[in-house]
Amino acid sequence: MAEAEPVNRPGAVDETDPNQPHPPRWLRPARDWVFARPGGPLVWRVGIAGLGFLIVAGGALLIPLPGPGWAIVFVGLAVWATEFVWAQRLLRFARRTVQRWTDWAKEQAWWVQGLIGLSGLALLAGLAFIGWRFLTS
Repeated sequence: MAEAEPVNRPGAVDETDPNQPHPPRWLRPARDWVFARPGGPLVWRVGIAGLGFLIVAGGALLIPLPGPGWAIVFVGLAVWATEFVWAQRLLRFARRTVQRWTDWAKEQAWWVQGLIGLSGLALLAGLAFIGWRFLTS
């Protein structure tokens, strides 16, 4: 009979511990392979931190432009959430907040939804104008 894998091995994921990161199952073999090497946990965490930072920074640069700036920021946050508990909590909070906002907006009258949309377009136009003024001066 096969024994259960011990939870205390380097990089092991304890699904019941809320203070431990919960990387997706498809990522765990690569994570376990890196964690088994000397210095692996540090290399892994620094790599995840760097990759997440690059994605979040790129998304932040794209926020004022038309396109998926916020979506890219959330992807970077999801990358961080594979290894950092604080990022998992922040991602959960952001998802709940966006869902509540979306639910609230859907319940409003059509003219309120239209004002929300026009406000968003006005904000984007203002940011684009400011960016254009700084880039061309």
